Amino acid sequence: METPAKPSERRPSARSAKVLLAWLLMLAAVVGIQGVAHGLASFWFILLPLLFGVVWISLGTSADHLVRQGRYDQALRLMSLLSMGGGGRRSYLRGDVLTDAGRYEEAERMLRKAINRNSRVDKALALEDLGNVLMDTGRFEEAQQCFRGAAGIDPNHSPWATGMAEALLRQGIYPEPALTHAERALDLFRRGVGERIGERSRLGAILATKAWALAACGREAEAREAIDAALKSPARKTKGPLAQVHYKAGMSLLALSDPQGAKEHFARGAELDPAGRWGRLCAGALS
Repeated sequence: METPAKPSERRPSARSAKVLLAWLLMLAAVVGIQGVAHGLASFWFILLPLLFGVVWISLGTSADHLVRQGRYDQALRLMSLLSMGGGGRRSYLRGDVLTDAGRYEEAERMLRKAINRNSRVDKALALEDLGNVLMDTGRFEEAQQCFRGAAGIDPNHSPWATGMAEALLRQGIYPEPALTHAERALDLFRRGVGERIGERSRLGAILATKAWALAACGREAEAREAIDAALKSPARKTKGPLAQVHYKAGMSLLALSDPQGAKEHFARGAELDPAGRWGRLCAGALS
C-alpha cells in the first residue's frame, strides 16, 4: 500500500504562488538597491534570476486566473508558452485544465500519462481528474476505481470523496452511501488547512453534492438549506466552480420534483461557463 501524500505535497494554489511572488519581488528589490548602492556588478547575477522567477510566477498565476474565469483555451496557450511543470507535473496540469474545459479525449491522454509517472502526488491528483473525465463520459465503474485509487494515495484529500458521491448520484443509485461520501468530503475539507486556504472554491461543490444526496434521500428542507449555503460559498467568485454548484443545485431540485427551479439553475450554469465542462453539463440538462 502506498504511503499517503503529505499535505505539503499537494497541488500548489494560486494564493501560495502570489505569496511566493511577493517574497521574490521584495528580495529582488533589496538585491537591486544593494547593487546600485555598492556598485557591484556581481549583484546582477543574483538579480536577473530573481526577476526571471518573478515573471514566470506572474504568468503562472495569470494562467490560474484565466481558468477561474472560464478562459480555458487562453490558459492552455499560456501554459504551453511557459512549459509549466515537467514530466508528470506538466501532464497533470494540462490534463486538469483540459478536464475543466470538457475536452475529455485530450484530458484522458494527459492524465493517464501523469498517472504513469513516478510522482505519488501527481498520480493522486490525476486519478481524481481522470475519475471526473470517465464519469462525464459514462464510465462510472472505471471512475469509481480512479477515486478509490486516489483515496489510497491521499485519503485526506476531499475530491475523491466528492467524486464517489457524484458517481453514485449520477447513476441514480445508493443515495445513502452517496450522502455518506459527501459528508466525508465536507469533513476532509474542514480538517484540511491547505484546502480551506488554497482551494476555498471547492467548498461550494461539496455542499452542492451534499444537497443533491439529501434531495435523493427525500430530505427536502436540508437539501434546500445546503443549496443556499453552496451558493453563498467562495465558489461564487469563479465561473467553473459556480457553474458546478448550479448544475448540482439543478439536479437536487429535479430530485425534489421542482423542474422549474432546476431549469433556472441549469440556465445560469450554462451562461456562466459556456466553454467549460460544467456549463456544457448544464446546457445538456436543459435540452
